[in-house]
Amino acid sequence: MSLQLEQFIKFTTDSVGLERIFRLLQSIVQILSSFSIPFDLLLYLLSLFSTPTSTPSTSATRAILAALNQRLGLARRFFRLFRSLESFHAAQKLYAGLSADAGSRKGRPAWVQVEPWLEVSARTFNGMYLLLEASTIVDALQVPGLAVWTPEQQRRLTVEGQRFWLFALVCGLLYNLLEMVNVLAYTPVPATGEGFGVGKQDRAADTQNEETFPEEEKAVRALKVEQERLRKIVKNRKEQRRLWRRAVSAKITRLGRGAMANALDIVLPGTVVGWVQVEPGTVSLAMFVTTILTGMDVWERCGREVLASKEKAAQVATR
Repeated sequence: MSLQLEQFIKFTTDSVGLERIFRLLQSIVQILSSFSIPFDLLLYLLSLFSTPTSTPSTSATRAILAALNQRLGLARRFFRLFRSLESFHAAQKLYAGLSADAGSRKGRPAWVQVEPWLEVSARTFNGMYLLLEASTIVDALQVPGLAVWTPEQQRRLTVEGQRFWLFALVCGLLYNLLEMVNVLAYTPVPATGEGFGVGKQDRAADTQNEETFPEEEKAVRALKVEQERLRKIVKNRKEQRRLWRRAVSAKITRLGRGAMANALDIVLPGTVVGWVQVEPGTVSLAMFVTTILTGMDVWERCGREVLASKEKAAQVATR
């Protein structure tokens, strides 16, 4: 089985990956409902695969899209039902790590001191959002006679939950930006002196037989040994530099992707709270783009897990 197929299976069976798939479908449904051209194209495609008497009307199609949007949103909430525990636990671990590592950041700029607290705040605010969302899951089922809150209370809890999500996104955005600066400023560069020991053993082995060669030949041999040693040093440094650049580039790409996703996602809770005034189509487009960006992180994580499991299986097989 190919690595890509196993990665796809891992992604589609992962809870976060499934939630991203449903979110992508929900964003597409919202785009179809919000823009006239995609909606008209949908009506045209439906007319091609239906008889003249069974072609759905415009109002019926919009009603179907609205119901589908609500069902997909409800399905996604079940994947996030207990995710608040994960967020609170991550925030607690980060806080404990900050308490144990308080002295290592002394003397550094103020933004370095603030950066880890932004991550703790983002995790905490996100946990509060998920907790408030989970508290209204019974009411979201819309079962007649089954409700925990009154409609007004449910609306207030939903708005407050979205407010906490907005705070989490802002803190996450600031953290990603500061972490990008931190990576560029404080990631250790490969030491310039590393590799000077390369070739010493070869040179020592050659000097043991120096007395058996004439002086001119000994000088030529010593020069060749030194040149070979320097070539190994240069090659080693270039490889270390290449690996360092790859690691820094991967970190910056991941952080930049997260910053862009957080910045665009601010539109979603901002419209619910009333702090951002945009059209529904803009919200659906932002949702579509951020789903792709955050889904890429999940896709890459699934790929790493599949690769790690293959390497572990290969190690077991060779024993």
